[in-house]
Amino acid sequence: MVFLVLAVLVAAVAAATVWLAATRPRRENDPDAAFWYAFTGLCVLLPLVLVPATANKAESLWLLAVAATSALATHRLAHRSRILAEAEHRRAVAAGALAAVTEAHRTLLARWGRYELDPAASIDFPAMTDVRVPETQALIRAVTAAAATQRDAMLGVGPDDGVAGYRRSVAELAAALETAERAAGSTPGAWR
Repeated sequence: MVFLVLAVLVAAVAAATVWLAATRPRRENDPDAAFWYAFTGLCVLLPLVLVPATANKAESLWLLAVAATSALATHRLAHRSRILAEAEHRRAVAAGALAAVTEAHRTLLARWGRYELDPAASIDFPAMTDVRVPETQALIRAVTAAAATQRDAMLGVGPDDGVAGYRRSVAELAAALETAERAAGSTPGAWR
């Protein structure tokens, strides 16, 4: 019974030591914390493993094996946890960037839509709806390209989850819209 209690204590101390040494320094932004967590854990763990050696060396070896197994399993768990946290952080950053680019895209489409849907704008600037005008053709191509890259970004296709390509195509759409507005005689952004 005593051996079982010691084995549970050894496993718990080894796991806690490895977990704290692997996870806390990054969270606390203190590189020395890993050393102190490991040192403190070893100060508790060594007597738990070495004191039984005075009575039974085999028990001490089994306790050492329990400590090593527990430490190794906890190290793998901490490593996997860190990888998952980093992946989640990357996804959150990409989602934030995607939301910002999507909002800019929506704003540009609404700005262009004014020329299509507002009768006054359609009458004052007919070139904005005439696809025979080269600038308007370029605008339509930019709208189509932005929609395609938006689809890729929503699906997470391509490098940087497609957000960089989407951002680039939205910037090209903004430039094409301003060029078409200037060519039609409108002040860029006047119809917001």
